[in-house]
Amino acid sequence: MKNIECFIWGICLAAGLLLSSCAGHKSTLPPQGQPAENLPQIGTRQAAIYKEAPRSKVLVHLIKKAEQQIHSEEPEAAFATLEKALGINAQDPILWHLMARVQLIQGNFDQAQQLAKKSNLLAVHNPSLKKKNLDIIDRSRTLQGMTR
Repeated sequence: MKNIECFIWGICLAAGLLLSSCAGHKSTLPPQGQPAENLPQIGTRQAAIYKEAPRSKVLVHLIKKAEQQIHSEEPEAAFATLEKALGINAQDPILWHLMARVQLIQGNFDQAQQLAKKSNLLAVHNPSLKKKNLDIIDRSRTLQGMTR
């Protein structure tokens, strides 16, 4: 009988400690009856937003190098350079745009379209880049139609 009483007291003590540790935490939920302003709404799509931050010197160097390789008609080298750059910052829309250009040059039209769409998702506040991506999509569709 004494073992059962000790066991019950142990459970009560553990439960008390658990509840007291939870009591100190404040809820991050808004009070009831007030709307949650910055929370995503159920059933809506949230856009990926790339905040324009200054690029690192390494990233700027890799972008310039890839652009030179594209102009020198070295698409494989440009693609490898851009893969390195994506390892540094995969949220930079210009990298995805340049990869789309490389795929277009190589005749990989489906990949070019997908990469341009990815760039557009990240280029929320960059309408000129979005236009360039749409041009890649249009050109790849046109060229794809010509090859079929």
